[in-house]
Parts: sequence; structure tokens; C-alpha cells
Amino acid sequence: MRQNIYVHLDGISNSVLTKGLGHQDFDRYTVHRPKNLLLLGASEIEGEYEAHTGFRVIRGQEQVDRYFSNLNYNNRQEIKWLDFEEYDTLKRLTANEIAEILYLSHMKMQLRSPFFYKLQNNYAFFETEQEVMKVYYRNIDEFYQSLAKKITDKVLYQLNANRSIFSKRCTTINPLPYDIVKELKSLMQEGTVFEFSQVGLDEGEYRIPVHVVEDNLRKIESNQLFMEEKVGVLTYKHQKMAWHFTHIKNPIVF
Repeated sequence: MRQNIYVHLDGISNSVLTKGLGHQDFDRYTVHRPKNLLLLGASEIEGEYEAHTGFRVIRGQEQVDRYFSNLNYNNRQEIKWLDFEEYDTLKRLTANEIAEILYLSHMKMQLRSPFFYKLQNNYAFFETEQEVMKVYYRNIDEFYQSLAKKITDKVLYQLNANRSIFSKRCTTINPLPYDIVKELKSLMQEGTVFEFSQVGLDEGEYRIPVHVVEDNLRKIESNQLFMEEKVGVLTYKHQKMAWHFTHIKNPIVF
């Protein structure tokens, strides 16, 4: 399991670039599930062909869930899709709208908006490689909630990683409130890393250093740079079963 999660939030377009989160996490944590999918990959063979747009589609919640669960994450180089509400609206897309979707698919950025009135899509999803993901959210709170759940699961994993084989009781923790994650919006807009190098509790606490690394993914593995750019610590106090975030005043940032 990765020891960090990188998040770069664009508050204007409601897009989030992450490393350490992937489609499996989107599938596991997203509350408002896509009802139908417009598959944007040119080599897609799943679903059915829609002649007006030239895309393949997955129709219905059950088929979408099956598509997600059957994705081969080891062999797929790229996953990209838009969700949509009603199948009949695909036939009413104009040539310009289809061109905008093609541009979004190819460039992973919007000409005007990643959200199309006729599609009523809530997401535009791109995973270029395993655990490198860019998602546009109509409601950005969906991301905050998903990230809170992911952080909770990673801490729970770390707390139980060194559990003795003779100990049958697993450690449990309270979920991280998504409001705390939401309060970190300004930091995530700078490009933020959450570091999970601590294994187990230290004096009854699990601490997650938070670092600003801007938009440079290559900085993620530089531990020395993390020391210089730490801007806060997200802490779980086991005895109180409570979370809080502490800002570090005047961090040294180069």
C-alpha cells in the first residue's frame, strides 16, 4: 500500500488530480453512483455501440457496477468515461457537443465545461495509469467525502499492520469527518501530500504530516523535501477517538 496520497485541487473547474487514489477507490467510496457511462476510450470493447456519437455505452446501474468490478487494473493503460442520465439524450447531442467531448477525452481538459446540459453528467473521469487519476466533480463534496474515507481506511490499515497473529481483536477507529478534509481546500489547491509513514500508534496518536509540493508529482518521494515543506499535521487521538488538523505557522517553503 502506498505511503502517501497526492492531491491537487482546481477549485475553478472542480477537477482533482490525485496519485494514490484510483478507479477502485472511486468505485468503493463514491456515494452518488453513475447510472450510465459514455466510454471515451477509442479501443473500448465493453458495452454497446451508440451510432450517433460513435462511443460505446454502459446502460443501467447494474451494468455500470459490473463494468467497474470487472475492470482489469493491471493491464489497462487508461480508463476514461462520462456518466449520463438518459440514453435518448445521446441522440440529441450536436456535432459541436460531440467535438467538445472528443476534445475533453483527448486533452483531459474542457473547452467550455466538462459538464454537459443534455448528459446531466456528474463526473468526467480519467485514470491515465494506476493510481494517477483526474476527475471532474459537479459536486466537489463527493471528493471530500471519498478522500475522508480513504484516509480513514489507510490509517486503520496502518494501525493493524503489525498486529500480532495471537491478537484476534483488530483496532477500530472513528471515521475522519469530511468537514475537516473540506477545511484543507486551500492547501489542496497548492498541491498537497498526505504522508502515512507512521505504523501503529505513537503515544496514543496517529499523525499524518501534510506537505505542499505544488503541481510536481516527482516531489512526492522526496522525504527531505517533505521535511522542509510540511504545513500541518492531521492527527487521530485513539483514546478520544477524535481527529483534528494542526497548522504549522510559517513553514519553510522553497
